[in-house]
Amino acid sequence: MTIETTKTSDGITLHGMLHPAANPRTDLLVDSMLFVHGSNGNFYSSAGVERARHFSDLGIPVGVFNTRGHDVIAGAGQSGGKKVGNAHEHLSDTHLDIEAMVNFMAEQGFSRVGLLGASLGTVRVVMSQAKNQDSRVAAVIAVGPLRFSDKYYRASEMAALHIKHYEEAKALVDAGEGGRIIQTEFPNPGGIFTAEVHLDRHCSEHYDICAQHTDLVKCPLLVLTGTEEKHPRMLDVGKDMAALVGDKNPGFKWVHVEGGDHGLHSFEDRFNKEVMEFLGA
Repeated sequence: MTIETTKTSDGITLHGMLHPAANPRTDLLVDSMLFVHGSNGNFYSSAGVERARHFSDLGIPVGVFNTRGHDVIAGAGQSGGKKVGNAHEHLSDTHLDIEAMVNFMAEQGFSRVGLLGASLGTVRVVMSQAKNQDSRVAAVIAVGPLRFSDKYYRASEMAALHIKHYEEAKALVDAGEGGRIIQTEFPNPGGIFTAEVHLDRHCSEHYDICAQHTDLVKCPLLVLTGTEEKHPRMLDVGKDMAALVGDKNPGFKWVHVEGGDHGLHSFEDRFNKEVMEFLGA
């Protein structure tokens, strides 16, 4: 197994790895998968790496790549001088990363690629497919989806903390220091972002997949959530995504797991079962 690369249309090189399948399945919705990491993740140490190995053992080749938001702050050597890492990432660019990953899979001969995102990765895969409308993408899976909504946060039980961080970030941006790094406890406990990125991501409605984007995904879409996801950025996200989709996508399915934690990492068997059933196994 070797380190692979793919390049975005705006010049950022993304590193990753392809987990091949010894006996590839031909009876599923997809002929391959891309696993897309969450906050501060990467292609070699995130929780999705073990899941990728498991699914390759089940007969599904899986690609795992860095996004431009990999790790907290990443080196700029392969990014054309652009600042990369979760602290610097604008999610409005995420569709370029997913496009480059799908391009790589297509170059390997795959034509029915599934996108599986976990946590922040769910926002990446849903928004990207909604924007790209990539015919090579045969299915989208969102595991532990997140809600980014200033309005929702301001009405939540953690509103005071959200407003505190908003005011801190806004003051820096207004002073011309939007690139300064700040640490936040909401919505990401221990989060590290530039002030400008914090405002863009957490204090806007641009990336709210509960109110937009999800209903534009036309291919089969599976959403997996758990009843223990009670933080405002996770609470009722699956329900609201389902309400947004309504009857627009006959391939939509939402599964809410009793006792399920964020990402269903304590329910690995259930996760595997739901994904494989959705893919048609």
